[in-house]
Amino acid sequence: MKFRVSNFMSFGYREDKDGNVVPTEYHLYAGAAEKHKERIVKYGKRKVLNFSAIYGANASGKTNLAIAMNVGRDIVVNSIKELGVKNYYCRNKKENLNKPTMFEYEFTVKETCYAYGFSVNLKEEKIISEWLYRLSDDKQDVVFERVVCNNKYFFNEEIFKEPENIKQFEYFIQDANRIDTTLLIYEINRRKLKEEDFIIFNDVYDWFKRKLMVLYPQTKVASSFKRFSVNNERLIELLKYFDTGITNYKMKELKESAFRQYFMDDEELDRILPDRPYKGVLKYGRSLFEINKTKDNIQAKKLLFQHGSDESLYEYGEESDGTQRLIELLDVILNESEDTVFVIDELDRSFHPQMTKKFVETFLDLAKMRNTQLIITTHESTLMDLSLLRRDEIWFAEKDKDNSTKLYTLERFKIRYDKVINKDYLAGRYGAVPVFKDFDYLWGGKK
Repeated sequence: MKFRVSNFMSFGYREDKDGNVVPTEYHLYAGAAEKHKERIVKYGKRKVLNFSAIYGANASGKTNLAIAMNVGRDIVVNSIKELGVKNYYCRNKKENLNKPTMFEYEFTVKETCYAYGFSVNLKEEKIISEWLYRLSDDKQDVVFERVVCNNKYFFNEEIFKEPENIKQFEYFIQDANRIDTTLLIYEINRRKLKEEDFIIFNDVYDWFKRKLMVLYPQTKVASSFKRFSVNNERLIELLKYFDTGITNYKMKELKESAFRQYFMDDEELDRILPDRPYKGVLKYGRSLFEINKTKDNIQAKKLLFQHGSDESLYEYGEESDGTQRLIELLDVILNESEDTVFVIDELDRSFHPQMTKKFVETFLDLAKMRNTQLIITTHESTLMDLSLLRRDEIWFAEKDKDNSTKLYTLERFKIRYDKVINKDYLAGRYGAVPVFKDFDYLWGGKK
């Protein structure tokens, strides 16, 4: 994947001498590193990596990169007016309030590479422009380009086999230009078109909705929980492998009356659960429930864990913070879906350093068998080991003089493969580390 962003949070707005926007760029394309060539996936001449770790001081912009990827995703699958991101422009310059914000993604669906992007005005919550290209080794083929103002657009009629679909697609673009709060990709998907001519647009939308997953430290369980709904021996072995102490689990079925006893009263439960049929996960107190609410009743199951010969069963909330964090991230390891990109902000939150390293090692081993990518932000320097990671898999986020974030890889420094880089990193030789004043300076001493 490649991601480019401009005028969003700590990612500034810049133009070249010709007035073209120069975005901040991040990618998982392989560089010149020679180590671990087995981790390179080739799409024609394109060489893609499965993994990347992003380092940087607190407030350097690491989390902002994850947020940018996620907000761009949310704009694709929702209306921009539903997101509350009016003030997410880069505020290091007042003039940026009226500048466009740009998001662009390069990704793969069924071995076809796409570049899809759009620009928006966050202040006005409006779409400005949108584009989709199909990428090959030596060129990019325009699928469509559109600019909302003045209803300007272009699309490649050759992608349509049925002549009537050309006129229909032209109508879709004109309609999207009138709406200006949702993207064309969203509008096409909303119509649930199944014709072959529209598969390319549905594939792009589905990648954002189902394949790009951003997980924050506060993310709870996410899609991992569904794996406990069936007797999953692989999941149990994984929990043992990571030394959680868990040796088995149980989904205990609860009658509705027993389930309701967990809450103060029916009014509290009504406030928590949606006022409609609902199927999903509910965490309440220490308990984690699988809920199936229909018009007539509520079916509930509670997740409980067993530890060796211990005769008690334990709630999800009774497990350590590290074990809970691992459970929340299990889908990253167990997911077998192709073309998936996971972004984990602060992977090492609540993890022992050895757990963080083992998690990454496990992903890298499994990634050899599937087309999945993992992007993490972290402070864990034990990962910064050239026997484990390639130079182009290690990125840095650092604040520039104007307080905007710049991104770069370890490849910039052309270091030897036998170098102990984590010590050099902590010593500040690659940048992207905090710089502290002398303590005496706080009390009026010399600077």
